[in-house]
Amino acid sequence: MPSEIPVSSDRRSWRDFRLLWAGQSVSLVGDQVFLLALPLAALQELHSGTMEIAVLAALGRLPFLLIGLPAGVWVARLGMRRSMLGADLVRALAVLSLPVAAWLDVLTLPHLLLVALVTGIGMVFFQVAYQSYTPTLITDDDRLHAADTRLSVSESTSLLVGPGIAGVVVSGLGAARALLTDACSYLVSVLTLALIAQRDPEPEVPAARRPVRREVLDGLRFVARHPVLRPIMVCGALYNLGVAMYDSLLAVFAVEHLGLDAWLLGVALGIGGSGFPLGGLLARPVANRFGIGPSLTIAGVPSVLGLAVGAAAAGPWPAVLLTAGTFVNGIGQGMFAVNAITIRHLATPPELATRATAVHRFLTWGTLPVGSAAAGLVGTAFGLRAAMLAAAATAMVCMLPLLARPLLRTRRLHRHPAATAQPA
Repeated sequence: MPSEIPVSSDRRSWRDFRLLWAGQSVSLVGDQVFLLALPLAALQELHSGTMEIAVLAALGRLPFLLIGLPAGVWVARLGMRRSMLGADLVRALAVLSLPVAAWLDVLTLPHLLLVALVTGIGMVFFQVAYQSYTPTLITDDDRLHAADTRLSVSESTSLLVGPGIAGVVVSGLGAARALLTDACSYLVSVLTLALIAQRDPEPEVPAARRPVRREVLDGLRFVARHPVLRPIMVCGALYNLGVAMYDSLLAVFAVEHLGLDAWLLGVALGIGGSGFPLGGLLARPVANRFGIGPSLTIAGVPSVLGLAVGAAAAGPWPAVLLTAGTFVNGIGQGMFAVNAITIRHLATPPELATRATAVHRFLTWGTLPVGSAAAGLVGTAFGLRAAMLAAAATAMVCMLPLLARPLLRTRRLHRHPAATAQPA
C-alpha cells in the first residue's frame, strides 16, 4: 500500500475520499457475487442454455453502448455525487427483487434479463461519475496517483476475495438468493456517499446549456485528438471485446466443460485474483522506472497471456491452470488500471472530465455486449472451448495501439487546470 498521505489543509477532502473508498470497497465485493450468481441463477434455477446466458451478460453491458456518450453530459448537469447516489439506489432495488422472486418461487428469465438491463443502466451513470469524481476531492498530482492506486487496489482485492466469498454464498444460499449480498452492498455505498461533506456544485442554469449533441461531440473530439488518450481508448475497446467473450462464458465453461463445482471455481478465481492487487501496487514503481506511457505497454503483456492460459485450462488439474491464468492476467490488469486512469485524470481539463470519461466508457465498455453476443454465437456453433480460445485471441489485438509512439514517449504528465495536459 502506498505511503500515507500527510494531513494538510485539505483534511476534509481526504476524509471524503476515504468515505468514497470504503463504500466502493464493500460494493465491489458485492459485485463479485452478482457476476457469479446471475448466470448461475439462469443455469441452475431456470436451466437456461449457453445463448440465453450470453444474452443475459450482453444486456447488462448494452447500456454503455446505448447511452454511454450522453451520460457524461447528464452526469455533469445532475452532479457526480447525486448521480452515484441515484444509481446505487436503483441498482439495490433491482437486485433485491431477484431473491424476493426466488423466495416466492416466481423467478423467470425475463425478470433476470430486466434486472441485468436496469443494473447496466445504473452502472453507466455510476461509472461515469465515479471515474471523474476523485480529482474533485484530491487536487495534488502525487496524491491523486496515490488515491487512484488505493481505489484500484480495492477493486483488485475484491477480485481476490470476492469470488471465494461468492462461491461460498452461492453454494450455501443458492444463486438467486445469494444476490441479497449485492443489494446490501449497494446500500452501504449509498450510506458512505451520503456522509461525504463536499457537495456537488449547483447544476447549470438551463438557459446556459448547449445541446447534448454538441457537448458529446466536444468530448469525442478531445479524446480523438489527444495523442496519448486515443491509443489507450482503442486498446481498452479491443481488450474488453475479448474479455467480454471470456467472462460471459467463464462460469459455464468451468462448471459444464471443466467439471468444477461452484465453490472450487470461486476458490480458483479468488487465489488467482491475488495478482490484481499485486499489479496495482506495482503500477507506480513501474511508471516511475519506465515512464507512465510505457508502463501500459508492459502491463498489456501479462494481461493477454493470462487469458490464454485460462482458456487453455485442461487436464487433471484444470483449476490450477485457471488460477495461474487469472493471477498473470491480474498483474497486468492491476498495473494498467492504475496508470491508465491517472493519465486520464491528469490529461483531461475539469470542464471535460465527465464527457471524457463517458467517451472512455462508451468505447471500452460499449464493446462488452458485442463480445458477449459473439461468445454466445461462437460457443453455440463451435463449443465452449473454441469460444474461450477465440476470446483470448481477440484480446491479444489490443497490444497494437499500445505500441503507438506518443504513448511510448510519454514519461510523465502534469495537470493543467484550465487547459489540456500534454505529454512531457
